[in-house]
Amino acid sequence: MTALRMPVATASRKGVSKLAAEAEHHRVILTSHGRPVAIVDSAERLDEDLRRVREATRSVVETAADMALGRTSRFSLEEVCAKLNIDPAKVRERAAAKRV
Repeated sequence: MTALRMPVATASRKGVSKLAAEAEHHRVILTSHGRPVAIVDSAERLDEDLRRVREATRSVVETAADMALGRTSRFSLEEVCAKLNIDPAKVRERAAAKRV
């Protein structure tokens, strides 16, 4: 998802109602002198993000517990990505991009 960058002065001129309407479609990053200072987002998107973070946290804790109890000592990238609901191809792409 792409975010819309908007200077605080522009957001102020538009008003809260229009800013909230924009946030229904995509995140709005408010900037001051080009630097991000705040984000306006929909409650639905924030709830979804929080749900995903909680699921990932639960998976990490369960995996750590399995390791601590000696149930497993090693996971493949595919297994870790499956537990965290992450696409392994994207992980590989990002890793390759950082090597360049």
